[in-house]
Amino acid sequence: MQPRLLQVCNVGRIVGGTAACAWTVTRALPGFAHHVAFLAPVDAETTAAFRECVISQHERITTATLIQLRPDVILLHNTPQARYPTGTSVSTIQYLHSAIPNPAVADVTVCCSHWLARELKMPEACVLWQGVVKEVRHARRNETLVVGRICTPTPRKWPAALVPFYAELAARCPDVRWEFVGCPDGLQPRLQRACRGRAVFYPAGWSQRSRLAEWDVLLYCNRALPESFGRVVAEALRAGCIPVVDRLGGFVEQLPDDCGFLCDNIKEFAVALATLSNPALRYAMSQRGVQHADRVFSLHQFARELLRRFDESAQRRESKC
Repeated sequence: MQPRLLQVCNVGRIVGGTAACAWTVTRALPGFAHHVAFLAPVDAETTAAFRECVISQHERITTATLIQLRPDVILLHNTPQARYPTGTSVSTIQYLHSAIPNPAVADVTVCCSHWLARELKMPEACVLWQGVVKEVRHARRNETLVVGRICTPTPRKWPAALVPFYAELAARCPDVRWEFVGCPDGLQPRLQRACRGRAVFYPAGWSQRSRLAEWDVLLYCNRALPESFGRVVAEALRAGCIPVVDRLGGFVEQLPDDCGFLCDNIKEFAVALATLSNPALRYAMSQRGVQHADRVFSLHQFARELLRRFDESAQRRESKC
């Protein structure tokens, strides 16, 4: 009989990093029976993505909920104390993806990055990097450098400051083709003008991750909002797409110097793109990135770390009995 894993997810849209992590857990641990309980409305795309699991939606998880679902182990994702019962009898791990007030108490608490652990003043040993699924990369025949940005379609992820940023980059790198996934409709005309008519826009969607296997470069700048982990960098690396991103937050620990570029200002972003216009250099860096990501962000590595935390949780609970 398969052990039953209950995940509690605070968001119901898979285009965000937290639900994407919950989905990846289901792929990393095929030997478990999976139930994902969402604490927010679940959209159709998310329902389809989790079609191989049992899913449900709740205002909060109660003791009665746990008695009904009978999990053998529970993985919480950014779950606050107000929405989860205390004193449960099941081994529980809290996976923090950002700083939240009053997270639910668990046997083991882990953080998605070293950056977040430092922000929360938690020990480095608590860090659990996410795994990501590998996108298959095909032979590239791009005549010009293709630079993409993929992000959750919310205003804070797409600030107005992107318009002058891309205008200056487009002036410095006039031959680049720019692609954007998830850009709000109201920002698109201004970004198109900034990119001198060389931009293409795609709606947000779970399947859009496959574009990482088509792009040469993932470019991300949003200095007002550092990413706690920023799983798109790991996804890009596994797909052979070279990250050129802010030297901020969780990006820094994911990206070795020889696999991409960490940038502090517009000049460094422009220099990175100019450097990557060399196809031979671009290919070599892409291959190094794939090799690095296959070691540290594979589903096998993620599963091994998850199971280690599950064992740690069970041992701590037994020691209290």
